[in-house]
Amino acid sequence: MRHPIRGLLIGPMVAPVAYWIGVVAYAWVSDFRLDWFQALRELMMIAAFGLPIAYAATLVWGAPILYALHRLGWLRAAPLIAAGAVGGTIVAIGLAIDQQGSLFRVHMPLPGGAVLGALVAGACWWAGQDKAAPNGPVT
Repeated sequence: MRHPIRGLLIGPMVAPVAYWIGVVAYAWVSDFRLDWFQALRELMMIAAFGLPIAYAATLVWGAPILYALHRLGWLRAAPLIAAGAVGGTIVAIGLAIDQQGSLFRVHMPLPGGAVLGALVAGACWWAGQDKAAPNGPVT
């Protein structure tokens, strides 16, 4: 991974979009129809609430894990995605504990948190890779 900062900046943007896709898919399966304006409004609300959480989790969990995997020589896609799944599960547990007794709740089951964390870690890995030139090096 040649550009870890780029990966850490781009990766968390995946979490609200993936959560929104899950919400829209759940609404479609449960026969609750959203028009495009309602779906866009949901995306904006999820992004406004989810992006700060995603970046905070990346700063607190993702960056130290990325550094530790690099120092240990284990910085590959599979360990990073597994660590992302663990981090997403921790975020889901934290949301469940924090929202006990609150009026409005964000529903995130533990497997959903694991999937979101794994997607963020995969996006971080993908964004941090060096782009090779298609025709070889430029001289």
